[in-house]
Amino acid sequence: MSRTTLIVRNDLRRRLRAPMATILFLVIPLAMTGVIGMVFNPGADNRTQLPPIRLLVVDNDKDLAAKFLLGAFDQKELKDMFQVTLTDTATGEALMRKGKASAMLVIPEHFSDDLADQKPTALEVVKNPSEEFLPGVAEEFAATMAVGFSALAQVFADELKVIKSVRNLSLEAVTIADMTPFLEMARAKIIALRSYLSPLLLTVSSSTTTRPGREARASGFNIFSYIFPGMLIMFLLFTIEPSLREIQNERADGKTRRMMFSPLSGLELVTARIFSGWLLGMAVCLLAMGAGTLIFGIDWVSYPLQLALVAAACLCCAALFAMLNAFFRNKNQAGAFASPIILVFSAFGGSLLPLEQLPAGMRWVGRFTINNWFITGCREIMDGRLPIAALLVLTVSGLFFAAVAMAVLPRRLSAG
Repeated sequence: MSRTTLIVRNDLRRRLRAPMATILFLVIPLAMTGVIGMVFNPGADNRTQLPPIRLLVVDNDKDLAAKFLLGAFDQKELKDMFQVTLTDTATGEALMRKGKASAMLVIPEHFSDDLADQKPTALEVVKNPSEEFLPGVAEEFAATMAVGFSALAQVFADELKVIKSVRNLSLEAVTIADMTPFLEMARAKIIALRSYLSPLLLTVSSSTTTRPGREARASGFNIFSYIFPGMLIMFLLFTIEPSLREIQNERADGKTRRMMFSPLSGLELVTARIFSGWLLGMAVCLLAMGAGTLIFGIDWVSYPLQLALVAAACLCCAALFAMLNAFFRNKNQAGAFASPIILVFSAFGGSLLPLEQLPAGMRWVGRFTINNWFITGCREIMDGRLPIAALLVLTVSGLFFAAVAMAVLPRRLSAG
């Protein structure tokens, strides 16, 4: 058995003899995901304000029914919920591909005429694949509007036909006497309207924007899959950090100096510490993901890709803390700086707040955090895409951190 393997085995045994901290860091992200998920669950009694939903609207009808639909967004409650931008089809599709909006609502041509003639028609909702929660809210709102407009079109079918026939006539050609019977009929229908009508004349068709050559993957929204990756990577950092801080503890109590009298080299010791931190992170992360599947029904879509992403993230975490310990003078300094670093990573990287809700400046800073790339990679995999950028950034960063740690830390350990 090699000396490196022996150190790794001893590290894991030491963790198994006192597993409480590791178990807590495994359970806490599951508990926090469950609590946050239940708070934001659409079926929950609690009402939580959502961030404004950026909605593009393409009006291909420009007639009476379309104007009524657009007028609904002028209501105060909907103004607070939606940031509506009118656009044309080509511009809207370009903005969606760039991720500049959560969803795009397309009102079809002849929308008003089809409702008046009792012909089926459909609103189209195009969703942004880089967001999980807000496009679903826009889709549900459009479906609700479809139900309401469909019911109104069926109840007031006669009145709509009259409106269609006289809308192009001059005011002089329409008399009050001609309109009175229809107004009275409409009044009676409004009074009698009590039930939901079917079948629906107006429905909603939903799609997700994709880049050229890629096919969208249709899937139901699971809010826990939206929350859990952020919680997981934050507590993964808290799990791996103590393993690498053990370097400072051993250095303080003289254990490192005694080990260096043996044939063990400083490079072997650092390599073993990074590997044991990586192995511990892999075990905790995979157990947590399995629990997330069993408890919350999270579909990780591609387990080989998720395994590769977890491996890259654990390498980056372990190598980062190894590199930091190369510059910390003692265990007190390591303990004082580690937690703030993790919290800053979590705040800017999307663990504490969804990436979409962070200001643009914070999102830019977040690109320098492990959290950001892990969360982005998980979302891309769940959306059926290949997280090339996330895998590349995490792997290259991990190798760079490891190289710095292996170059600097052995000299620090040798110096005592």
